[in-house]
Amino acid sequence: MPVYTYTPTWVPNQANTSSDRFMSTPIQPAELAFTEAGIPFSSAFDDIYHSDDGGVGQARHVFMGGNDLPARWRNKSRFVILETGFGLGLNFLTTWQAWRADTARCDTLHFISLEKYPFSADDLRTLHQQWPDFTDMANELQQQWPLLAPGTHRLHLEGGRVCLTLIFGDALDALPKLVAEVDAFYLDGFAPLKNPALWSPPLFKQVARLAAPEATAATYTVAAIVREGIQSVGFRWEKRPGFGKKRNMLSARYQNPRPSHLQIPVTQRAIVLGAGLAGTSVTERLTARGWHITLIDRRSGPAQECSGNPVGALLPLMSLDDNRQSRLSRASLLYAWRHLRHISPGQVDWWQCNGVLHQASDETDFQHQAQVVDTLALPAEFVHMVNREEAKQCVGRPVTIGGWWFGQAGWANPGSICQANLDKAGPLLTTRFNTEVKQIVYDDKLHEWRCLDRTGQLIASAPMLILANAGYAHLFTPSQHLPLSQAWRQLTCIPATQTPTLNHVVCGDGYITPAWRGIRAIGASTASGPAQPDVAGHHANLGLAERLLPGFTQGLQAALQAGRVSYRPATPDRLPIVGPIADASAFNPRKHHRPQLVPRQAGLFALLGLGARGLTWSALMAELLASQIHAEPLPLERDLVDAVDPARFLLRAQIKPTDD
Repeated sequence: MPVYTYTPTWVPNQANTSSDRFMSTPIQPAELAFTEAGIPFSSAFDDIYHSDDGGVGQARHVFMGGNDLPARWRNKSRFVILETGFGLGLNFLTTWQAWRADTARCDTLHFISLEKYPFSADDLRTLHQQWPDFTDMANELQQQWPLLAPGTHRLHLEGGRVCLTLIFGDALDALPKLVAEVDAFYLDGFAPLKNPALWSPPLFKQVARLAAPEATAATYTVAAIVREGIQSVGFRWEKRPGFGKKRNMLSARYQNPRPSHLQIPVTQRAIVLGAGLAGTSVTERLTARGWHITLIDRRSGPAQECSGNPVGALLPLMSLDDNRQSRLSRASLLYAWRHLRHISPGQVDWWQCNGVLHQASDETDFQHQAQVVDTLALPAEFVHMVNREEAKQCVGRPVTIGGWWFGQAGWANPGSICQANLDKAGPLLTTRFNTEVKQIVYDDKLHEWRCLDRTGQLIASAPMLILANAGYAHLFTPSQHLPLSQAWRQLTCIPATQTPTLNHVVCGDGYITPAWRGIRAIGASTASGPAQPDVAGHHANLGLAERLLPGFTQGLQAALQAGRVSYRPATPDRLPIVGPIADASAFNPRKHHRPQLVPRQAGLFALLGLGARGLTWSALMAELLASQIHAEPLPLERDLVDAVDPARFLLRAQIKPTDD
């Protein structure tokens, strides 16, 4: 088995300063204000958002012209731009429009933009009315505009060919966590005198860290702090004629390039094992990038094992310290709704974002929940506290206690999502159902993975193999070291006519879902293994439901209920496993003490360990894995990428506790 070292897009020797106890800074929305001349104005920085000679003209002359665009993106597979202040979105819309008009444009345009004080979607809608030439693009942007929550938000526009990665938060905090290789920088912060931090040495160091071998940068200012800062990190600058009343602007080119770590695979073929939420999601994300996928599953169709429940909840985790689980689940939830809209063929009945009540367990827990809400200060549309009476109004039923109301949460039918993912994949997908893979072998000569049946006959081969087959990944030697728990859960499935009406998910120690096609789910009690549902499990589930909604299951007999038992393999840290699989036999803790240094098995990847939160995790984890495989900017902060890295378990095993 050949071994390769996973080469990241960041500088390998840079320390990871992120902490597991990371507190996200609440986002303060920008205030909609204008100067007397009608130019949008920032009260936070006492400065205008664009030149009084025109924002679109400035975008074209300074940022596009200063980076020699569109010429530099022509006939490339992709081009990556990073902007240090999204503001009104004029630079983005202008660039998007120029890309759209260019017949020799790159296949995919990645635009990464940071914003500490983002506008709301309504304010953007008001602002964009000034530029009717952008109407269709602005409308598409506004429709996908994310909730103003801290972190990274990925938007797929123009049929997926324009990828906007928005990062809400302070640039100096966010840039060290960004995983990307950038071709052009739009340095568009407020004036150095108004916002000196955004023109400081730490920022310029990050620009150099992220720079691709032929990277360029442009900005409207030629202030000494900017010239000296950009030069100090290896860029050679020149003055060019400025825009409007400004005499000069600055254009720069990186002079100290290191070799690119990014190489898009020449042969874009992969095998995906498992046709549940994980497997179908990564199949859709890779076929959207033009990959040919062979999807293999031992069952007769998709979503017949872990993803086979009739209804499930999409909701986030919350913690007082906003730890990695919380941040990852928040980003995953917000991305999941955009993904569901993308794969839905129109108005569908199999998912709804209509709010979820997460009840407190008692009054002490209720006070803790309130403390979490106050501390994190997330938008009220995302989460706010409701007392018992307010909770009753939300769900339409008497409840035992109030708790978190997640306005951006909801429910879905997993099987419909899986099928929609496959439908979206189209002719690039080949399915092999009723096919069981018993062995995976790497062919050193052909550089391909071979999937074999029980007789040793070849089922399929490809340069890339993605294990998305839940706990069955343990069947294969290359992935046996991954710690997936033996977690079995029993669900009770009740005809909706036997219970009162309920249109929202209510959860706490257990959960109750709305009905889909006449069946609602209550769960999930612990099961001992892959057996048929038993009366004891149904009794436990009905008890969970009664504690949430008193009287809701009145008259139901456990012995008469139907249900299913499913395998929900999870990890010790309750986070998914996403990325290139480590080569455990070649791992040396003295040499491979960081994720970036751990040897990996060539072309072997995992999307595993979704546990009971597959609906929430799957879409964004699939986008992360597809971005890694396709060598693109990643849709998550670096510490979150490391948190789901398959190699983390090998690394943690080498950490010995110290005495206090």
